Amino acid sequence: VAQASIKHLFQAGISNPTLIDAGIGTGLLAQQVFDSLPCRITGLDFTDDMMAICAAREITELLIKCDVGKDPWPLPPASFDMVVSAGLFEYLTPPMMDHFLKQSHITLKNGGTLIFTYLPRNENEQGLQFWRGHSGTYLTCGYTPAAIEHRLKENHFEVMEHTIPFKGCVFYDGSSYDYRLIVARKI
Repeated sequence: VAQASIKHLFQAGISNPTLIDAGIGTGLLAQQVFDSLPCRITGLDFTDDMMAICAAREITELLIKCDVGKDPWPLPPASFDMVVSAGLFEYLTPPMMDHFLKQSHITLKNGGTLIFTYLPRNENEQGLQFWRGHSGTYLTCGYTPAAIEHRLKENHFEVMEHTIPFKGCVFYDGSSYDYRLIVARKI
């Protein structure tokens, strides 16, 4: 996500771009973008301990406690060049994903870029599953590539790039799962 974000920001040629990292967590993604080019980053998350780690990085212009899948984003409309999110969509149910896409559309400038990862699934696989790991049990959401593209189109985004699956998180036991990356433009 960081590489795609940096590439698209450079290609856009925007001086001092504005970026929302939705689900910023500890700020790892934002740090990579910040270290590569001057930009103004706003972070949204609802996890206090992760936001504290992110704040210590001193890379964000603003950190806001916000559940990006449920809460209205308290940001000015049409004021950001890019929205990025990595490792978040697997926790967004379909209604939460729609909310995320609507809020992204509201906050992005015309022609602004949305970049995110998601867990792909096949048509015959169940979309909602429980994932059990060392830290607990979580509901995870997978989406078919066609469903993601359809939802983007419904929310007035044009898909510019949709990658093939790649290995995402690799756990201590060596297990992993695939992600796909989407780059879309607000139309």
